[in-house]
Amino acid sequence: MKIHDIGGEFALIGRLASQSSTTHPDLVTGIGDDAAVIGGSFPDGDYLLVTTDMLVEACHFRRDWATPAQVGIKSVACNVSDIAAMGGTPTFMFVSLVLTADTEVAWVETLYQGMAEACRRYGVVLAGGDTTLGEVTAVSITLLGRVSPENLRLRSHARPGELLCVTGPLGGSAAGLAMLAAGLDPPDYLREKHLSPGCRLDVSPAIAPVARAMIDISDGLAAEVNHICDQSGTGAEIIAADIPIHPAVRKAARLTGNDPIAFALSGGEDFELLFSITPENKRLLEEKGISVTAVGRVTEGTSNRVLTLPDGKRRTLSGGYNHFS
Repeated sequence: MKIHDIGGEFALIGRLASQSSTTHPDLVTGIGDDAAVIGGSFPDGDYLLVTTDMLVEACHFRRDWATPAQVGIKSVACNVSDIAAMGGTPTFMFVSLVLTADTEVAWVETLYQGMAEACRRYGVVLAGGDTTLGEVTAVSITLLGRVSPENLRLRSHARPGELLCVTGPLGGSAAGLAMLAAGLDPPDYLREKHLSPGCRLDVSPAIAPVARAMIDISDGLAAEVNHICDQSGTGAEIIAADIPIHPAVRKAARLTGNDPIAFALSGGEDFELLFSITPENKRLLEEKGISVTAVGRVTEGTSNRVLTLPDGKRRTLSGGYNHFS
């Protein structure tokens, strides 16, 4: 039996977690959220956040498309995005590299220049790591952060009646990838979204105190909504016409024969935030100048997860990037 036979990446994680010790008095939240949450770590009562993510050549980046600096920026941003999704602040970073025998020193140095640029942007300190030889290049980062208990946001906090909001346009990374794969030159907006994305640490400190559940959009909107529903025991309705999509994404979809909504639902690597919030608190955010877009709502019933299309038809909300599937 192969991994795809059991349902792919997330089914595998569930099976492995069931075989391991996942409880400890100081472990507030473990497997199943954007980062682990560990208590008893700081005198002021803040929790320690720990997340890890890996970029593998030919899967997450290609050298003929991305400069090593862009790979470095992306590797940091995807980890910082997890800390932002927990309502936290990133602190220390540890980098492990797998390098092939023919790797040029200049490539690695420029990779770290990109990392350093992203670390300065997000206030992260490089504190250690490891380097080893392998058959394929991979960049693995473990990032620490901290969060006050009152600002901690988990996937399990959503409640029926709340709005589901996103912090920005979706589908940009997938659209950029589609154009590159088709041999087309993406506009700067899409190129940056795919090759050297940012994340929403700029707005997460304002959102966390008033939001309920929160998650970063790394695997596509549909997957992230389903993750929140799984952890919160709820359903959801997403309104396709309300999903914010940049004009460049729509044009890329036309050029490559794709659906822009599919880019947003299943493309991944947008690194925007998805969160649930009461209508009253959404208005509070807007009064503070924080622009967010409601794309649906949390509903009753764990099996009630639907996408309402522009023509009014409804279908099951499915999709999202899943390794091995």
